[in-house]
Amino acid sequence: MKNLIVAALFFLMGCAGKYDESQLVGQWTGVEWRDVTNDRVIDAAVAFTFDEDGRYEASSGTSTEKGKYWITEEKLHTIEDGKAEKKVEIAKLENDSLLLRMNRAGVVEEILLVRGE
Repeated sequence: MKNLIVAALFFLMGCAGKYDESQLVGQWTGVEWRDVTNDRVIDAAVAFTFDEDGRYEASSGTSTEKGKYWITEEKLHTIEDGKAEKKVEIAKLENDSLLLRMNRAGVVEEILLVRGE
């Protein structure tokens, strides 16, 4: 019986996911955006702000968006106000760095962000 309880606890811990929203709260600035598929750097500024209440704001160049966000397992979900949901992979999330991996029309891109002040 004890082994069954231990196994169930490990299963539930694994299902909980690696990351949670509290780890994202704050301001993040892009330091590198890469087109991994074509091995090139994308020259565009990008920044995110994630609030404690599940709201975010993102900017890239002259465009901005605001909406809500959440994490399930290793995926960051965003829904821009009035738009459809987007989902990207969180490849790495540490105290001071965030690596997002996404697929845009068959092109794999990665954005490395660092935590701002």
